[in-house]
Amino acid sequence: MEGLRFAVALLLLVFGAGFALRFRGIPLRGAFRRAPDGGAGALSPGAALSSALCGTLGVGTVLSAVSALTEGGPGALLPLLLGTLTGASLKYAEIALTLRLRKPGLPGPLAPLAACSPHLARLYALLLLPVSLLGMGNLAQVQALSSALTQGIGLPRPLLALAVPLLLLPLCKGGIARIGRAASLCLPVAALLYVAACALGLWRLRAALPAALGAVLEGGLRFRPELLALGVARGLFLCEAGLGTSAFAHGQSRAEVRTQGALGAWEALLATGLCLLAALLLLCSGMPLAGDASGAALAAFRAALGPAGGALLCGMLAFFALSTLPLWWFYGRACARFLLPFRLTGPVYTLLFLLLSGLGCLFPFAGVWRLADACNLLLALPNLAMLFLLRHKVPPPAEKKIFPQ
Repeated sequence: MEGLRFAVALLLLVFGAGFALRFRGIPLRGAFRRAPDGGAGALSPGAALSSALCGTLGVGTVLSAVSALTEGGPGALLPLLLGTLTGASLKYAEIALTLRLRKPGLPGPLAPLAACSPHLARLYALLLLPVSLLGMGNLAQVQALSSALTQGIGLPRPLLALAVPLLLLPLCKGGIARIGRAASLCLPVAALLYVAACALGLWRLRAALPAALGAVLEGGLRFRPELLALGVARGLFLCEAGLGTSAFAHGQSRAEVRTQGALGAWEALLATGLCLLAALLLLCSGMPLAGDASGAALAAFRAALGPAGGALLCGMLAFFALSTLPLWWFYGRACARFLLPFRLTGPVYTLLFLLLSGLGCLFPFAGVWRLADACNLLLALPNLAMLFLLRHKVPPPAEKKIFPQ
């Protein structure tokens, strides 16, 4: 496992750095300009970005970096940041290729994968199913949600096991259009509330901030292969760069190719910024870097904001998890229907997804983060192969000069 994690981490960094050099920086320009309509699509550019952000954020926003800290110490944040910064260019390439090569019946990254080889598309779809059912798309979300709510406000697990599937069902019935509308309305409010809470906590603990940043630099600059692998793996969980999954949501956009690709790069950076706020809050709080990620995050928010901080974190985790789960249901169902194009495939997959979301709340699974890492790393392999084979078809960013003068 460690060898695979290190090898894929290096591949992701090399691919991300290669695209960043080709684009002469991170391709952020042109994301918010008025661009010509790019063609058929169920969502506006903003709704597609909000939907993809809901799928990307999840509990990973709060807990990816926190779990990296509890496993690898402060030094794990530096490779995590390196991975997500280079991953922004990967996201641009994945989304731009998806929009450029999209075809009816081949949602998201399945279109460029099928352009390389139908076997590669089938392999990707097959590997995505455990990610959506057992990894970051389902179990990792509900496990963190149930752990935080039971520890934070004492909700019983059986109640959560009933409530989570019932809350998900209406969104799943509405499909990507309803998910996109809900995401574009709710996500900005929740993100601003989360940022305000973290900023207030960091202000109260500002005396500890220099020491926390020093510990991050000191630990991160001492090269250790296992620390690099851990940080990049958690960064992969955080922004999904290299996985191709957010292309399912961005691929529903009506925007021009390069505009939506740049929005994908912004998505990676926004998710990274939100994630680092929780990590810095944990380091400044002085709480032990041990135990499960949910408990460590709760202790940090309580230390910074008092009892209200724990309740606020529980609310944020509930929102992020419940907004992420429908997106991953959509991703997994698309792949299940691609592999088995039968009438009952979608309903059977939906039933299985909802059942596992309830069971995940009911039965704690200590190895869920490692399982999510393993699923992510395997899923990255066919996607990276596609990016390599189609690298010359990636359209350049909207402007040659990426960084402002």
